[in-house]
Amino acid sequence: MLARCSSASIQGMEALPVTVEVDLAPGLPGLQLVGLPDAAIQESRERVRAALRNSGFRGPLVRVIVNLAPADRRKEGPAFDLPIALALLVASGQLDPQKLEGLCCAGELGLDGSLRPCRGILAIACQAKTQQAKAFVVPSANAAEASLVAGLPIVSAQTLGQLVEQLRHGIEHNSCPQPTREQPATTTSPSSASAPSSAAPLTIQPFARKALAIAAAGGHHLLMVGPPGCGKTMLARQLPKILPPLSDSEALELTRLQSIAGTLGSVTSLVRQRPFRAPHHSTTAAGLLGGGTNPRPGELSLAHGGVLFLDELTEFPRSILDQLRQPLEEGVLWMSRARLRCAFPCRVTLVAATNPCPCGWHGDPSNRCRCSELQRQRYWNRLSGPFLDRLDLQCRLEPVPTGQLRRCFKTTADSTENQTEESVSPEAIQAARIKMCQRNPSGQLNSQLSALELGRYGQIEERAFQCWEQVVSKRQLSMRSSLRLLRVSRTIADLDAVPKVGEQHLAEAICFRSYDQRPKAIV
Repeated sequence: MLARCSSASIQGMEALPVTVEVDLAPGLPGLQLVGLPDAAIQESRERVRAALRNSGFRGPLVRVIVNLAPADRRKEGPAFDLPIALALLVASGQLDPQKLEGLCCAGELGLDGSLRPCRGILAIACQAKTQQAKAFVVPSANAAEASLVAGLPIVSAQTLGQLVEQLRHGIEHNSCPQPTREQPATTTSPSSASAPSSAAPLTIQPFARKALAIAAAGGHHLLMVGPPGCGKTMLARQLPKILPPLSDSEALELTRLQSIAGTLGSVTSLVRQRPFRAPHHSTTAAGLLGGGTNPRPGELSLAHGGVLFLDELTEFPRSILDQLRQPLEEGVLWMSRARLRCAFPCRVTLVAATNPCPCGWHGDPSNRCRCSELQRQRYWNRLSGPFLDRLDLQCRLEPVPTGQLRRCFKTTADSTENQTEESVSPEAIQAARIKMCQRNPSGQLNSQLSALELGRYGQIEERAFQCWEQVVSKRQLSMRSSLRLLRVSRTIADLDAVPKVGEQHLAEAICFRSYDQRPKAIV
């Protein structure tokens, strides 16, 4: 007898429909899996047999062939345990075939028949809704995650026996509790989100604080260079706190990414907190960018919508940093394999931090640096020019004077009283983003504007253009660097609530391009 059950396989950011076909035929007892299954699916033979036996069902005493269609696409993961078991019950006459019609199933089986959670449930739920499934059958631990997809009935259970009883007795769908969540919005404008969360204001490094505000408002990448202990890491960790909240569509995409990566955990709502990822400099290319035969997202994609912090930048292999260039420019990472090509979103704000020299003290007033010119040259040659070219904001941090150290321990109220003019509130940052979304096409941030769009929507004064041409000619900036200079100027004008970009905004943007002529300008 032949039985079928619908499921899905994760490939990149998408879940592709898979039909599990089970056929019982005369012959020696055994279970054979075909359809390009991976090792985890091959091992499901033993899990399914034990789960059926320990749940009180009859195991097949004939030859069993399980096909995962389409057969030319590789499948992976234990999520096929449940559809294989249900199709076996139908094929052996222990479950009515009509009970599985229109259902999409996914879940891992324990040897005792328990249903265990698996990754990628949110993506599979989206695919089930696209295929107009009557209901989505998942383990109870995945029910809240699956319920994030509006309009898709969910059936969940803790064991295989409980699930079969539900199907036999026709228990209503949506039997699992629905989590509290917001409906996904059709717009990505920050104006659709709630007010930004407050963050304790920083009271040191005013120049770097202004750079953080510009990076948060316009989505610009930032490089901080300074001696050890000057506050680079502390400043970087403050950036997610001053970023505007995620919009509904951004939150859904981020939740889906974390589900596919297996880092989501138990959820009751969409992920609303902007991610902050700080990979170690020993991270491999696959760990940072993602990879595998069936690609999974890496640290770059897991920071989508948030901050990717690369501390000790010069310790990262140059080959890995250069692989970041195209994804940072396009906001999407394409991965090609022999059988598939997939894309992971990676619209991040990159914050990089490094010391000015191998010992870390070059430029310090105490003259503690003992590095030679050749050592500094080799140190900065670890970074390629095209990579540095993509860092819109570049600022030097000085050692914190002893008299200012106490400010780090002051309360929020005391810090607010001593805030300097360079401080920019999260409300001002969100207001600047709203202006960008209203002015720029498709609600883009200033860092995403092309040259044509910047000329059309940037509202740059003629005198500012003339000043910009002189700077580009004098510094011999590349086309990319000169364009980024205008983008930063546009963001500074938005933070100042000024409709047009003037010379003063361009002059301030030039202050944040200190390291264009690497490495002499750094030393």
